[in-house]
Amino acid sequence: MKMLKKVGTLTLLGAILLLAAPFVLMAADEGVEYTVKKGDTLWDISSGNLKDPFLWPKLWKANPQIHNPHLIFPNDKIVIPAELLKEELRGDGGRVRLDTKRKLLTPETRESRAVPIIPKRPLVSREVLLESGYFVRSIDPVGKVMGSPFHKTIFGTNDAVYVSTRIKANTGSQFYVITKPEPILNPLNQKEIAGYQVRIQGIVTVTGDENGKIKATVSESYKEIAIGDALIDFYPVSLPVEPAIERKPALSGIVLGVWNKRVASGKEDVIYINKGAGDGVEIGDMFSITSSEKPRPLIGTAQVFAISDAGSAAIIRQAISEIKPGDTFGN
Repeated sequence: MKMLKKVGTLTLLGAILLLAAPFVLMAADEGVEYTVKKGDTLWDISSGNLKDPFLWPKLWKANPQIHNPHLIFPNDKIVIPAELLKEELRGDGGRVRLDTKRKLLTPETRESRAVPIIPKRPLVSREVLLESGYFVRSIDPVGKVMGSPFHKTIFGTNDAVYVSTRIKANTGSQFYVITKPEPILNPLNQKEIAGYQVRIQGIVTVTGDENGKIKATVSESYKEIAIGDALIDFYPVSLPVEPAIERKPALSGIVLGVWNKRVASGKEDVIYINKGAGDGVEIGDMFSITSSEKPRPLIGTAQVFAISDAGSAAIIRQAISEIKPGDTFGN
């Protein structure tokens, strides 16, 4: 059962109401605390309880403990700031008041009560979203691929593998497989590591125990999976879609890297930039790309489709020449 509870000191009346009506939405000046349920995404939480799915970047920004917006898990606590709550929750003086009539939208009621949203075009495919990975300052894998029953070293879809995990792995548990995170150097200072690029190779599903080893099957593979590849928690993927209103924020920075290549040569290539959620970047933001070489001409445009605490991934929409690390972006 999903619940929202008051952040801060509960009044006696509030405590009684909370016990009497577990679905009551309660709020204070600081906001409300939401408990994540299995299958939740920030998009779903924003859509169901803020009535606007496009508020999810602001919800993420208000919760700095979430390093990757795609990685939220059951029982995580998320604070929804008071200013994001709908106006009907506000009383005189603009202060958030207790509303004993409004209830949290559960998965069962969300579908029937939500206002229909006209489908928008995905910014990228699921394959591009997963294969291009994401950019982080640090990462802590939960396990790795150890081998296989048939002494293979390279694996693809439907292959059997042995894995080790430092968290409980029941039959049916799923994990993403990633290669060793690749350090991305600061193009302006090659001695400085700007962060790490995480590439998702595929998905493994635990099938049981075999002679004390955890056995799994490669349920999806996007690239070859090898012994020693790391495991990270599995999370549902929500495709990023075109924003309701195109944004061209007044931000600037540098291109840190290019997916799978030293340079990006055309549309649909992916680049990584050094601005992320903490800088105000949102899904769908458009930026112009400027060459780092004199006379520094404009050489293309890119649109953000994934953001993290350390930076963002953007897909090239136009390119009139090669785009490479060290080029700059901005509006």
